Amino acid sequence: MNIYLIRHGDAESVRMGMHDSERQLTEEGISTLTKAAEGWKKLVPGFDFIVSSPLLRAIQTANIVKNVFDYKNEIIIDKAVISGKAAMIAEMANALKAGHIAFCGHEPDCSQYVSEFTSVNGAFINYKKGMIAKISFGGKARVGGGYLDFLIPVKAYK
Repeated sequence: MNIYLIRHGDAESVRMGMHDSERQLTEEGISTLTKAAEGWKKLVPGFDFIVSSPLLRAIQTANIVKNVFDYKNEIIIDKAVISGKAAMIAEMANALKAGHIAFCGHEPDCSQYVSEFTSVNGAFINYKKGMIAKISFGGKARVGGGYLDFLIPVKAYK
């Protein structure tokens, strides 16, 4: 099983009267993330499932990935993506029973998940907007049982 953790692209700043969940990707965020996703196609065969946080900027990110990868299914929207607990992500991934699952989320969640999946002592990850990480598991996903195959910043595709 492979889990891909994708942090949303560059988003607008919070304004008066705006809830954080309503923040959208900027034009540059959309453009940069689209270019990055095109580059990811050289490393990722496709996704069996795309799961997104319920926050707008993550859903927009998931939709970019969906379009670039010509993913035909519906995006799964689930609060577990913003739980901050890798065990919840592992539980969802194992229930989906698939080879390649993308989770589109936020910080500090993405760096926390990479750390929990790949290290028993914890690891510091500076997880920038638009980054993707691939964590592979020999079988089922589990905390401490994954291998970090790659962690790619969006600027690699600018």
